Amino acid sequence: MRKVIPPMRAHSLDAGIDFFVPSDFTITKVSPNNSIKIPSGIKVNIPQGWALIAFNKSGVCTTLGVIAGACVIDSGYQGEIHIHLINVSKKDVFITPDMKIMQFLLMPVSGVQTEECDLEELYEEESERSTGGFGSTGWERAA
Repeated sequence: MRKVIPPMRAHSLDAGIDFFVPSDFTITKVSPNNSIKIPSGIKVNIPQGWALIAFNKSGVCTTLGVIAGACVIDSGYQGEIHIHLINVSKKDVFITPDMKIMQFLLMPVSGVQTEECDLEELYEEESERSTGGFGSTGWERAA
């Protein structure tokens, strides 16, 4: 059993539940463009119809340059949660014990089922946006 700080919200109105690097974790260097999986020491019972989703901590992401990797924990999973971090910075990052490293949100999951259909049957009518993707609505500041 790992020694861990229990997950918690820093403030009562926070959406995210903060997770910490276990206290018994060995300081580990993560080089640029590499990742690490940190066993959190935490197991959870996620209700059916829900998922636990990992999100970046803004301070960790902007200060250290690490981002969340594998983010979805399904309700059927009963193992230890692992925190997956990717170093997207240009410098080595050191992960240390008791670091507040990631936040998770418990979110409802839609039960919508997928169904294959012919492309001609996919949309009843063409939308104003149609197939416009990245940048199609403009990215410059409005005047």
